[in-house]
Amino acid sequence: MKKIALISLVTIWIIALIILIISLTDVLPDSPLKEYRLVSGLGFIAVSGFITLLWKRIAKY
Repeated sequence: MKKIALISLVTIWIIALIILIISLTDVLPDSPLKEYRLVSGLGFIAVSGFITLLWKRIAKY
């Protein structure tokens, strides 16, 4: 159960990172995420913070 939780946290973080990269660069020319660069950046920071807290709680057990 612990491994599944950690793998899912890593997967969520990687998806958030991909969204951040797409929104901040010109990987996709007509990306709708370009309009929401600030929101995606702040969202990535928030997701990273929550995952860090959860990672520490899961790693204790």
